[in-house]
Amino acid sequence: MMQETFLHAVKHRRFSDDELPSFLGDVVKKFPYCQPALILYAKVLMHRGHPGYEEVLKRAEACVPDQRLFRAFMAEEERHTPAGNTPETPEMPEAQVRQQRQQAIIERFLTNQPRIQRAGAPAPTGELSRESIEEKSDIVSETLAEVLLKQGQKDRAIMIYNKLSLMFPEKSRYFAKKLKNIEKGNF
Repeated sequence: MMQETFLHAVKHRRFSDDELPSFLGDVVKKFPYCQPALILYAKVLMHRGHPGYEEVLKRAEACVPDQRLFRAFMAEEERHTPAGNTPETPEMPEAQVRQQRQQAIIERFLTNQPRIQRAGAPAPTGELSRESIEEKSDIVSETLAEVLLKQGQKDRAIMIYNKLSLMFPEKSRYFAKKLKNIEKGNF
């Protein structure tokens, strides 16, 4: 009997019956992990403005897998024809229409899962590790020459100071003095 009444309540979603709140309360007490019963019980208590509604709502909200669908179910209004058998589709307020449009846009976005494409040059191909260790003769600086000296690469440092001397003729005396110190071993 309990199963048939519960199935009837789920199928027709009629919340105006006087026995339904106590019936669903009994079902929830007997089967505390029955999600449909807990959700319907929260909906019935909400419609009736019952003071225990908030507590039941929190329990129901905690057990539903899709919070969005749960909130939509709780927010929907029930209207019936005079015969009381079939629900009517109510006129939706403008705010609800706007919310449904926004929800549709969000759903479309989540379904399509768009990705931002990088602009510019494509990623380099080939063996990048070899390129990273190859010596680049076009990179010269005084700091690089000093680092090479500290690493014991005297020949490369001399080559860089010679290039710097040619690139900056106004500093050629300065670089010549550095080269002389390197040859003497004073660096």
